[in-house]
Formats: sequence, C-alpha cells, structure tokens
Amino acid sequence: MKTQGDTEESAAQFAERFNRLNQVLYSAEVGRPYTEQEIAAQVGLSTSQVSNLRNGRSLPRADRAHRLAQLYGVTADFFFLPPDAPYVVDVESQLDAIEQERRGVPQHRANRSAGSSAGDDEVRRIAEGVADLPPDMRETVAKLVDQLRQVAGRRRLRRHSRS
Repeated sequence: MKTQGDTEESAAQFAERFNRLNQVLYSAEVGRPYTEQEIAAQVGLSTSQVSNLRNGRSLPRADRAHRLAQLYGVTADFFFLPPDAPYVVDVESQLDAIEQERRGVPQHRANRSAGSSAGDDEVRRIAEGVADLPPDMRETVAKLVDQLRQVAGRRRLRRHSRS
C-alpha cells in the first residue's frame, strides 16, 4: 500500500521528468517549450491539471500519463521508473545530447547518427550541396534537419521502449 510520502515522492518525480521533457522537447515551429495551455489542449487536460502535474501536486491517471508521454515521444514508464532504470538513463542521455547540441557543444562521433558507417558518402554529398546554398537558405535547411532529427529521436525512443 502506498503511503502519503510515497505518493508525494512519485508526484515530485513525475513533475521533475515532465518539466525536463517540456524544457528540452518541443516543436521547432514553436521554438520554445510548450505553455500549460498548449499542453492542456494537446493532451485533453485543463490548465489547472497541467499546473498541478508540473508542480508535483498530483499524479495523472494512466491514460493521461500515456497521452503526455506520447506528446514528448516517450513511454509513460519514463515518468515512473527509478532513475537508474535503463530506459530512463537512455532518455536522459538523449535529452542531454539535445541540450548540448542546442548550446553548440560538439557531440562525440559515437552519439551522431549522420555521417557514420556506410552513409558517409551520402552525408558528405548532402553537406556539400547545402554549403553551396546562400546563408539564409542554409538556416532553413538546418531547421528542417533539426525537425527530422527530433522525429527520428522520438522514433528511436519508441522502438527502444518496445524492446
């Protein structure tokens, strides 16, 4: 049986991970973390429910946790598993990589999917083609590539969670 302390701890962990996802994973079109109103509209909650979840005042029902997880491309397990669970560690690692990339910190080659192994020639060809574009077009291409990476990362998270 869960005690009041267990529930408060679970709500605090949920809030911490929910806020972390929201700070790191958001649509490139928006270009910023989602507001509570945007989250509420996308997930089917009220803004006060989102606020309570973000502030650790409550825990969501399973269906709502699932919808929130879908918004960020993870499984609901991410919110509830212990910090050392392999899935949580993997998601946190990917979130760290996204934050570092946004700050312009170069990633280790092992953390990059583009340009590795047999696809090097194709990646090189694409990069050379982009380099020939005017600077304003390069920025547009970079935004598109970022969006594709985000989608690909979510797919990897989903595939990983199924295995």
